[in-house]
Amino acid sequence: MSEERLTDRQRIYNYRQTLNQYPRPSVTADIVAVRPSYSELTENQWRENPEFALQFLFIKRGEWPYEGQWAIPGGFIKPTESVDEGAARELREEARLAANRLIPVGVYSNPLRDMRSWIISNVFVSIHRCNEFFSVKGGSDAKIAKWLTLKSPKIKDGKFSLPFYDGDKKAFCLTGTYEDADIGGATVLEVNRNQLAFDHGEIIAQTFLRILSFDIRKLVFYFLPEKFTLSNYIDVYQYLTQNSISLGNIPSFRRQLTATKNPILEICEGEFEDLGGRGHAPAKLYRRKK
Repeated sequence: MSEERLTDRQRIYNYRQTLNQYPRPSVTADIVAVRPSYSELTENQWRENPEFALQFLFIKRGEWPYEGQWAIPGGFIKPTESVDEGAARELREEARLAANRLIPVGVYSNPLRDMRSWIISNVFVSIHRCNEFFSVKGGSDAKIAKWLTLKSPKIKDGKFSLPFYDGDKKAFCLTGTYEDADIGGATVLEVNRNQLAFDHGEIIAQTFLRILSFDIRKLVFYFLPEKFTLSNYIDVYQYLTQNSISLGNIPSFRRQLTATKNPILEICEGEFEDLGGRGHAPAKLYRRKK
């Protein structure tokens, strides 16, 4: 039969017969789930806000390879699902966690990234809001699932240090180098200390840099309740930007958020914070401008 007279089905069949001459990678999805965390106030901190930090979801692998080591949730994509669908399913199966909006971070395709085979991973970040404080539980090939807190991250002059804590105990610290870019945020060049499975240390560091490339003024709202004080907003903003706002600059910063042509904050008229027994004057409440 001439090539011109072949049906689409026959053409597809003939094409697929040629695929065996090419190596085929497996495809996976890995998910970096992030949520806000606030430290508990002690009696001696009654005039201070709870310390803000971000928590990242980790699992401890229950199977070879890297059994017993920290990793991020993820797994192989099924032939019947898209990469996004597979990412949501893996997060649900390994951590009993429903995926929020999945934001692509990047594709990891180094042929040596997984000792088992050539495996290409599509990485997503799932940012969970302040009111989504749910427990997670290990499942599938995850022995346990746990939120670890990223305290006092340092990113400056091409170097980063990301210390993660399990409660008050340091679990591990990722250190390495990065390169700034005009578009898309900074790029991780190297991870010097990596106690995580596979290349998940590089993935975590790159995801955090990716988050910092978002519009920080609007990203802050994901980590706050619907109504909050200006001080609450500033705490999250300072953590994400790693830039301190002095007391003298707070009025100017407030005007930038509320009194410009396109304000992003508005005052909740007549509403003040719940002090919970603390003795100082209550602060005004704000919310995101609709």
